[in-house]
Amino acid sequence: MADAYDAGRGLGPEAFATWGEAARPWLGTPAEGTVVDLGAGTGRFSGELARWAGGQVVAVEPTEAMAAHARAKHQPGVRVVRARAESLPLADRSVRAVWMSQVLHHVDDLPAAARELARVVRPGGHLLLRGELRDDDGRPQSGVTLTIYRYFPEADRLARTFPGRTLLLGTLGPAGFAVVRETEVAQQVAASLQAMHDRLATRADSTLAAMDDDAFAAGLARLARDAAAEGPPRPIIDRLGFAVLERVVSG
Repeated sequence: MADAYDAGRGLGPEAFATWGEAARPWLGTPAEGTVVDLGAGTGRFSGELARWAGGQVVAVEPTEAMAAHARAKHQPGVRVVRARAESLPLADRSVRAVWMSQVLHHVDDLPAAARELARVVRPGGHLLLRGELRDDDGRPQSGVTLTIYRYFPEADRLARTFPGRTLLLGTLGPAGFAVVRETEVAQQVAASLQAMHDRLATRADSTLAAMDDDAFAAGLARLARDAAAEGPPRPIIDRLGFAVLERVVSG
């Protein structure tokens, strides 16, 4: 998946501009510490975060294959380290903001990760969660729409098993984080249905990778049929959740 990740999960300048606008107010200043891209993968957001934050970004990624791709990009202001959310190689209260893009369902021990985040994030610092905070019954939060689920309902069923809003916030809350903003962000994920097809054909998404091969092929065929009948290409816009939590406990 690491070799195909950028082709399958990359975003265009329009989407990065949108996320930059959403993230900047919560990133603080360089004098307040480091920004962390937790679960950075191939570093697709790391360089952008360095520009948005105007300071160093530590891209934390547990897998060597993903981290190698991130290092190979030599992005200015980005230092790539291999580590897990449960054991961060960062000093106490040294971090002003942590960016987590669709990563929390990959964390093995959420309470341990929450304790580590509470240790390294300074009081007044922020966690920025990009992704789905689903209801306890697995339904997407109101306002969130992802095109992938229209063609791959099996991916949606898998996503329903991810940690829900109550569990995530109920774990981060006792660790000393309080929600200060919850919203949805509209982002362009592809320039057309054909571009969406080519992107998803890489299968560089954990929900697609976990699907049965026949179910994946059927979904791709549905997308191909719609792409062939699309007419003038139209951008594909998804709405993804965005939550900001503040480190409020000073102890």
